[in-house]
Amino acid sequence: MSPWTRRSGHVVIVLPRGTDVLEGIADAANEAGVTSGSLVGIGAIEGPRLAWFDRYNKAYRERTFDGVWEIVNLTGTVSQYENDLRIHCHVTASGRDCHVRGGHLAGGKVAVTCELVLVPYEDPLVRRLNGEFDLPLLDL
Repeated sequence: MSPWTRRSGHVVIVLPRGTDVLEGIADAANEAGVTSGSLVGIGAIEGPRLAWFDRYNKAYRERTFDGVWEIVNLTGTVSQYENDLRIHCHVTASGRDCHVRGGHLAGGKVAVTCELVLVPYEDPLVRRLNGEFDLPLLDL
């Protein structure tokens, strides 16, 4: 169970230390009944796994960064793909030297806290498989 509350139609989520960031967002969205929306967040993440998409090889290339990193910004979408919730986030994180790394968030655990605001959409965002890149992209 993820701690969350509604404020002015938004869902405010506070993920505790040790929570997998992406799973925590998905759990809170499911508990709040949110099937589509946008989100932003800040906090701290341990062992962030970041990725970038290699469009020529149609695959994500991942890199894990050791230690605790400050989440300078986390942005993303909540959508539906084949009737399942899909969380797609990008993150910028700062190390102890205050240099930042960023990319597609592929994983990581909350190091201290992670504070997020999820803005639900009334109409669902749906993803469909894009043949050119072999990725489930938003289909408007």
